Amino acid sequence: MAQFYSDAKQDKFVATILRQKGNGYCVDIGSCHSIVSNNTYHFQSRGWTSISVEIESGYNESYSTRKSGVHLNENALKVDYKKVFEEYEFPKSIDYLSLDVDTLSLDVLNILPLDEYKFKVITIEHDGYLYGDKYRKPQREILTSKGYALLCSNVYVEQPGFEGKECPFEDWWVDPSEFKEDILEKVKCDNKLPSHIIFNLESYLYNPI
Repeated sequence: MAQFYSDAKQDKFVATILRQKGNGYCVDIGSCHSIVSNNTYHFQSRGWTSISVEIESGYNESYSTRKSGVHLNENALKVDYKKVFEEYEFPKSIDYLSLDVDTLSLDVLNILPLDEYKFKVITIEHDGYLYGDKYRKPQREILTSKGYALLCSNVYVEQPGFEGKECPFEDWWVDPSEFKEDILEKVKCDNKLPSHIIFNLESYLYNPI
């Protein structure tokens, strides 16, 4: 039984839509601890190479668990991502980008080499339940302009202090050229829990109608 670590099942969603792919590549910006609540640690068991970026040095030791790739204890806004991708020989089509640096997610998105590298799946924080369209709208404008498809908008979870309320906090995107159109049509949704999204995706992939 595969073990997943993300708080909101991002890793399980990515593993499922990529059909349990092995030997992939992922970029985790705002990665925090290497294992606890981490969006990319699951993929270590599948032989993936990871680039993790986290400014807090207290997590550094946890990255001794990573077999391939690099952990950068740096400000996410100061990283030369193109240089790092080239150094670690990342393909032009990278499997997964996790972008979770609170209100800086938009700023990081603006400095990624999106004209030279594509990501098959992107999960990006916007915390719409706190900020409305302040970050969500420009994120969507950028990613749409780069050819990405917004597959699951306003993915929500319960947050402390907001018990009983839907708290949309992320958008989940895909490069539509990497997936069959019927799958994207079936999974496309708004304001859904991660568990509902994954159930729908698994139902279609393994029991197509």
